[in-house]
Amino acid sequence: MAVVIEGLTKIVKKKPILSDVSLTLSGVYGLLGPNGAGKTTLMRIVAGLLEFNAGQVLLGEERISTGTRVKRVNEIGYLPQEFMMYPELTMYEVLEHLAVLQGEHPAACRSKIEKVIEQVNLSSHINKKMRELSGGMRRRVGIAMLLLREPSILLFDEPTAGLDIRERVRFRNLLKRLGHDHTIVISSHLVEDIEFLCTKIGVLDRGTVLFEGSPDELKQKAAPYTYELEVPFAELDSIMATNEVVQMSEEPSHVVVRVLSEEPIGRRVAPRLMDGYLALLKEAEAHG
Repeated sequence: MAVVIEGLTKIVKKKPILSDVSLTLSGVYGLLGPNGAGKTTLMRIVAGLLEFNAGQVLLGEERISTGTRVKRVNEIGYLPQEFMMYPELTMYEVLEHLAVLQGEHPAACRSKIEKVIEQVNLSSHINKKMRELSGGMRRRVGIAMLLLREPSILLFDEPTAGLDIRERVRFRNLLKRLGHDHTIVISSHLVEDIEFLCTKIGVLDRGTVLFEGSPDELKQKAAPYTYELEVPFAELDSIMATNEVVQMSEEPSHVVVRVLSEEPIGRRVAPRLMDGYLALLKEAEAHG
């Protein structure tokens, strides 16, 4: 089920945080943008946690925004970047408490809790206290909390920020599995998360939409500008000073440098998602 955002505007102290944002969030959707682009504000509005000034939000064809707020609906679950609940309770106790608050009878909720814990691959940690879990595990418990309500749409704000490499890989794999049965929206400034997971991408910058489309369409934004060249170590500083360097890898006698350039330099190569994203931001910056 898609979330359709039409003309959404959010103003704080006369400053526009979001300006006429229109997006269609469907499939496994990546919301990209620099820090301060308005991604978290947009996610919190869709989750019904913030008011807005203009526009509307629809779930499928049903309008779910009333006036200046989105109604809290069971179909939408939201996991913020940082959270900690009841650090002295075990994972099971926390989930049991939430299930009871949601109307489940204590005697009947054990199988449901065990099911969601299994879905997030934490069955062997079921009796650990929340404070004993790693950051990645706590975020997986957060997903289990959402799954208790059986929402069809899951919103994740910067889901892998601050995680080590192994936890990041585990979390990405979990989100990919959940994407088979849910609409998932991932807000991130980490292009590699979006590249691995998402079938559709929206890019925000300074509260406005720069792009919405497929990963391949975003890559093509950089197609005329993406080059690689082999640079002797002695010339590296000069290349970095005069070009938009995207990536470098050292070889024994030189450095392979990937750049975005309007002038031919080195050999033309196929663009990657990072190239397209940076080209898009650079174009927006040039146009003020």
